[in-house]
Amino acid sequence: MIGYLLGRHFITLGLTIGFMLKLRTQKSAGDAQLKYFWLTVISTLVLVAAESLEYWAQQSADRVFWRTLFAVIGYSFRPIAALSITLVVYPGFHRPRFIWIPALVNVLIYLTAFFSPIAFHIDENNVIQRGPLGFSVLIVSFFYIVCILWLKHKRFHSGAKEGTVLYLCAVLCVAAAVIDYYQESSHINATVMMSSIFLYIFLRSFDMNRDPMTKLRNRLCFYEDYEQYDGSVSAVVMLDINGLKKLNEDYGHDAGDRAIKAISDSLRQVSDKQIQAYRIGADEFALLFIRKDEQAVKDTMELLHEIAREKGYSISAGYVMREDRDEPVQHLIRRANQAMSKEKAEYYRQHGRNRRQERE
Repeated sequence: MIGYLLGRHFITLGLTIGFMLKLRTQKSAGDAQLKYFWLTVISTLVLVAAESLEYWAQQSADRVFWRTLFAVIGYSFRPIAALSITLVVYPGFHRPRFIWIPALVNVLIYLTAFFSPIAFHIDENNVIQRGPLGFSVLIVSFFYIVCILWLKHKRFHSGAKEGTVLYLCAVLCVAAAVIDYYQESSHINATVMMSSIFLYIFLRSFDMNRDPMTKLRNRLCFYEDYEQYDGSVSAVVMLDINGLKKLNEDYGHDAGDRAIKAISDSLRQVSDKQIQAYRIGADEFALLFIRKDEQAVKDTMELLHEIAREKGYSISAGYVMREDRDEPVQHLIRRANQAMSKEKAEYYRQHGRNRRQERE
């Protein structure tokens, strides 16, 4: 059986062990994603063990009970492996309990194999025959794959490239399931582990490029994106929140945080593939416009001011159109900041307030 295990699952075991060693180095307390990555690892190891033990039981006709048991375990844990990836992708810290229901129903269906052929049975030739509910493992697994793709739009809605790796994972898992079904192979185990590793790398990279409070792209990502879109950037906008220091002093920093989140949501509302939003400081934000003309920039600025007013806040924003492709990003930022400062000075003048005193 050891030869079968290594010959059939050598790559899966190598990937799993390597991933386990990496997960052990993560010490983030309360990291919900981490425990669901561990669930993926455990599910994969159970699948490998169940298939190997089922192969052992298949070698003798008097091991029907054991073969049934290991087959039930295998059919039960395939959707759980897909579920673990779904739970990793799920936005927020509180995953709904109902997401477990399809996997648990699948377990109950296959447990009937001990007393009914409704899921599967082993015939006189020692061959597994599927029953009328024998495809529930595929249906439930496919359900979780659809959930993953749907959650991609809920969690990674801020750009064209965000979450693309999830499409790759979904395609790989579906292809592996189809190949396994027709060739009686075990590609799905290695595929689940590869998908988990891809997802782990992507999420860590994604989090590194995001501001933890607002989930907008951060300052580092701003400069990286500017270099990437260098030839396509047509305008840069710099903006901040008016009166944030006074808001913090009068109502506390929680009120200031709510203002920052509200303006971040406003920026997210006007963002799309050609308008990228960033938080680059405390209450400092930036927008990159990709192949947009000046009228589009002005319209976006007007919309931002309107949305901010509706939320009960005021912003100052300055933009600069790019006239020379060779102009460094620092020059554009400086010019946009100068335009923003003029608008902010006008705001304080109109409201009869001393900006310098509010800063002190």
